[in-house]
Amino acid sequence: MNVRSLTNHLEDYLRGEISAKKKVLACIDAQERSLASNDIASFEEAVLQAGGFCSRDEQSTLKRTRVLEGLAAHWNVPVVTLTLGGIARRLGEDGSRVSELRQELRKVIAEMVKRMRRLSALIGMHRRINTDIMQLILGCDSKEEVESGGSLVNAEA
Repeated sequence: MNVRSLTNHLEDYLRGEISAKKKVLACIDAQERSLASNDIASFEEAVLQAGGFCSRDEQSTLKRTRVLEGLAAHWNVPVVTLTLGGIARRLGEDGSRVSELRQELRKVIAEMVKRMRRLSALIGMHRRINTDIMQLILGCDSKEEVESGGSLVNAEA
């Protein structure tokens, strides 16, 4: 493949990655909403939907690898030395779209990280609340007793 064709494939790959990351963001939104409304079924559905993007990651990794190997061979450099910024610079004017897509991907990934941290904190808060409730119900002195399990609860009590 020539450089223009490889560049087109790289741009296509980047658009696909941006789209996939935005879909994951939508799943994170759905998870947050379902946790806030205590809708376990919706939460599970959103988790399963997000998990479906993992198979896409394998396919996109193969595509990215082929494109990077082609560019590395063309420029006679090791694949591991190529970055999106470096590729855009090497391409000159033809790399402007790669540079724009790189920036957009960075923004989407940064937002994903931020939202995933917030979701993680929300899940942690729910876990701590549930542990505290179980500690009160079971009359345990420590959270470790609740988390270790093995306690029976008298349903008539």
